[in-house]
Amino acid sequence: MKQEKYNRYEFFKKMGFQGGALMAVLASCTQQEDSVLESLIVNKNGETVAAVDSTKNSAASTPSAPSGGTTAGGSTSSSTLPLGKVSTAELANVKSPLVKLDLTISSSSALASTGGYITVNNAIVIGRTASGDYVAASNLCTHEPKRRVIFNKTEYFCTDHGARFSLTGANLNTVARSPLTVYKTANDGKTLIVYA
Repeated sequence: MKQEKYNRYEFFKKMGFQGGALMAVLASCTQQEDSVLESLIVNKNGETVAAVDSTKNSAASTPSAPSGGTTAGGSTSSSTLPLGKVSTAELANVKSPLVKLDLTISSSSALASTGGYITVNNAIVIGRTASGDYVAASNLCTHEPKRRVIFNKTEYFCTDHGARFSLTGANLNTVARSPLTVYKTANDGKTLIVYA
């Protein structure tokens, strides 16, 4: 008789769990030490950074002139847009936010704790990481176009078929066809802005 080895996810899928039930079983099988993962984070230039917000890299502590290339918005600007925790004045530099969220109201209370998340306008999922940063992504899964993506402490997870995505949107398993769309976030402690 041939023995096969499965990871937890594959085992529960073979047992017939799917969607929310699969997520519940997977979440119940974790240990407290599983909830915070010190993972290697690499920015778009391939450099290792200390946090999801690549502006917090120790090498990036002093501003430098932009090098050649294009920005995410397709245009260049003399000032860079804010990321992470910034002043209220810097927050005002974001001209076309996808979401502007008041962090002091009760509907945002889930973002007060690590791993907490909310879904805004049934389009964007916003979560709070262990380092206290806010992350945001589309909640439309790239496996099947269903709005079932949630934030799961250290990654994004689709509750329909188990697609997993890193905080940068990269696929963490083979369920989804393409990466998840992630957005930039900036906040002043009272207001959070999500933008492309």
